[in-house]
Amino acid sequence: MNLQKVKVQSDKSQNNSSMNFFLLAVLFIYIGMFFSQKIILVTADLGRHIKNGEMILSGEWHVLYTNFYSYTEPGQPSIMHHWGAGVIFYLIHKLAGFDGLSIFYVLISLTGIYCFFTITKNKTDFRYALFFTLLSVPFITDRIEIRPEGFSFLFLGVYLCLLYKYKENKIQFNKLACIISVLQALWINIHIFFIMGLFLIFLFLLDSMIFENNTKKVLNYTILLLVSIAVCQFNPFGITGLLVPFTIFREYGYMIVENQSVLFMQNRFHEMKYVYFEVMFAVVVLSFILAFIKTRMRDYFIPLICMSVFTLLAWKAIRGIPVFGLFFILSVSENMYNFTKTFPAVIQKNINRLLLACSILILFTGYFIDIQLFSPYKKGSMGVGLINGISRSAEFVKQNRINGPIFNNYDIGGYLIFNLFPEYKLFVDNRPESYSQNFFKKIYEPMQEKEDAWKQVNDKYKFNMIYFYRLDITPWAQPFLINRIKDPQWAPVFVDYATIILVHRTKQNDDIIKQYELPKSMFSITK
Repeated sequence: MNLQKVKVQSDKSQNNSSMNFFLLAVLFIYIGMFFSQKIILVTADLGRHIKNGEMILSGEWHVLYTNFYSYTEPGQPSIMHHWGAGVIFYLIHKLAGFDGLSIFYVLISLTGIYCFFTITKNKTDFRYALFFTLLSVPFITDRIEIRPEGFSFLFLGVYLCLLYKYKENKIQFNKLACIISVLQALWINIHIFFIMGLFLIFLFLLDSMIFENNTKKVLNYTILLLVSIAVCQFNPFGITGLLVPFTIFREYGYMIVENQSVLFMQNRFHEMKYVYFEVMFAVVVLSFILAFIKTRMRDYFIPLICMSVFTLLAWKAIRGIPVFGLFFILSVSENMYNFTKTFPAVIQKNINRLLLACSILILFTGYFIDIQLFSPYKKGSMGVGLINGISRSAEFVKQNRINGPIFNNYDIGGYLIFNLFPEYKLFVDNRPESYSQNFFKKIYEPMQEKEDAWKQVNDKYKFNMIYFYRLDITPWAQPFLINRIKDPQWAPVFVDYATIILVHRTKQNDDIIKQYELPKSMFSITK
């Protein structure tokens, strides 16, 4: 009889493992669909990153320190803190093109998320990890564009896995120190969020000092932190590179969307995801209140500090929303699990069933019903590589050998760097820290808002071509384009769903204008 019971329990365990494996695969295929979106290179930074890598590997090291791609402020000091990501993106692009880059980014994004899922599952239960990962999907998939920050999300997950393993005595300190030292030296050269790695080490040190009576571990965490800070010196900028996270977020003279607060974005764009963020913030607060009732401070100290810091980051700058989502998975799962594990067994069983049912419902609706927050089909054009036709405007310029100087808008800078540099230098590109505040406030914005300012700058640089991302939502962009199309000095010669090109009416452009000029009626402008 006892042998039969053991066999039944073993069969149930195997069935649960099979079911969990199936649900895990369904979950990560689902999340992967969000990241599997074709690249809209016109507004992406990716083109510039690839060109950075090309320039660095060809020996053009001054690209690291100066405003290399601009003809307006070429001497402006600049720190390319993410240069390592550019080298990686360039090498992958050279080997496998944009398709390979898309697949690579999906893989590193899913690996980072899987690290957080695994930590959560090990500290709680598979169903809790599954359900709260699904709740965080609108956050962790908020910024799916191929960016250096994808490496940061991966490193955060790896750091957290390693530090928890050491905390639980599942990894030797020497091994931990070697791995983290190498990763930290890489991280500082790849993305500015490297500071988060140092923060996590400091947090585990603080936890050990307050709650563990273990002098050896406190000493080891201290050594690990000091070594990690020391290896951060292995970057092209030395101590300046280490301090970049504290100096780069300044007033640029130009509003960067990803640096705006949740409340600003909600008031400006009225998107549901910001309302959802506020609701989930309330869930976070409630979960910590419940955890405080049922558990000791030492049981949720690390999640509490992480969640507090990264929630504040996300509130102040929406670029932090994915990090909020990653720590949401761990923190809220652990809080709710600790709160409910003291309930009677029957209630716990029913809670587990409810979490599983809700998870399956979210997955079903995500896969088959086109809803706003949980549908990967809302993100764009699903697939890998470049979106169809995105390179046509650059090919048009090269085929027709249209001369510069170019006046371009901010958004399209990375695209032009990738496609046209070094034959063409740019008026501006999407690196606000590489231009002076006066450039944006006294030149770039006024010349699009006021005709006399436009004439003054045009007389100075003698633009031959205007190359714009035509869906620019800044207050001045659309009026400027309308004025230029009305302007008899300029002829629109190319337009597609993302870009518009105008050339100056000069003798050298006569053939291009005769062959390609577009009628004003095409733009709903008749005068």
